[in-house]
Amino acid sequence: MLVLVVCAANLFATWAAWNTHSVAADYLAGLPGVGEDELLAVDDTALAALWVNLIAIVASVAVFLTWLWRARVNSEAMSNVQHRLSRGWTIGAWFCPVVNLWFPRRIMDDIWRASRPDVPPNHYAAESLPQSPLVRAWWLAVVVDYAVQYLHRIQSRSSEVTLGSIKTQAIYSTISTVLVVVAGVLLVRVIREITGWQAAPVGGPQGDSSGPRPELARPRPDWGGERRS
Repeated sequence: MLVLVVCAANLFATWAAWNTHSVAADYLAGLPGVGEDELLAVDDTALAALWVNLIAIVASVAVFLTWLWRARVNSEAMSNVQHRLSRGWTIGAWFCPVVNLWFPRRIMDDIWRASRPDVPPNHYAAESLPQSPLVRAWWLAVVVDYAVQYLHRIQSRSSEVTLGSIKTQAIYSTISTVLVVVAGVLLVRVIREITGWQAAPVGGPQGDSSGPRPELARPRPDWGGERRS
């Protein structure tokens, strides 16, 4: 739900950006009824959109990283697949520059692979298992959005506030929002898929005919899961 809230917050921010451009254009054109009060009003709306976006992002990141950590612990208990990165990177990879361009996808890929109900009992190498097209598409949208925001920051530093720069900002906001919505929808599907696998009972309908390893308990997603002898 919080991922979808972030998508809605981005849509609100994009509407606010285009609204600012529209009011500024009317003001410069000297249209009646559009004065400094209207300019201040759209500035307040844009600021409100910024705060709504920030609050939604902080809340969703906190909940998502909590889910990701538990999913990682669960996946380790469910199969013998060796994750390519240690547990600490499950959180740290998102905040470490440069590596945050590919480590998070690697972490999600390994969790997805290790959580699959059809993983062979004695399989250890994550690289040899099939990758998730959903994870791949989700991360592609995230990285492209990173690039769009980076280009926007560079251009914003070198230009004055004009009607053209306001329009450029609205265009960048539109592109970024489209990417955020695409990434958000894909992420929701990935979360539901992994959670569904991890919440399935032992020998349940989502497992394969051989079922999970007898020495491993199918962990509850809200408890982390532990090995049982």
